[in-house]
Amino acid sequence: MSIKIGGDTLALDADIRRQIESEAQKLEDRFTDERIETQATIQEEFDRLHGHRVRCELCIKLAQGRQVVVRDASKSANEAIAGVFGAARRSVRRVRWQGVLERAPATQSGDRAAEIASH
Repeated sequence: MSIKIGGDTLALDADIRRQIESEAQKLEDRFTDERIETQATIQEEFDRLHGHRVRCELCIKLAQGRQVVVRDASKSANEAIAGVFGAARRSVRRVRWQGVLERAPATQSGDRAAEIASH
């Protein structure tokens, strides 16, 4: 598992680091056939509309040079981390699906997509 965690003093908190590492491991376990490099940034911010919040940003590099960037902000670090990794799972799935469709032959892409979807 390749993960880098950065940000302000929240990134130094052991519980937050463990949660991020655990979520990153789950993400890697979900997509075992894909080499994934993950970078997480977590920091506090003040938003005039919402007050103090925790912003989490996740940058995921996939094997074929594709990249997914997801951001979320919540009142607590746990919610922000869970939200960003949930969105990342959906985004990685979508990006991988688009890659499968792009690799399918152009003449049979509709048939191939239907075949893949049925499995």
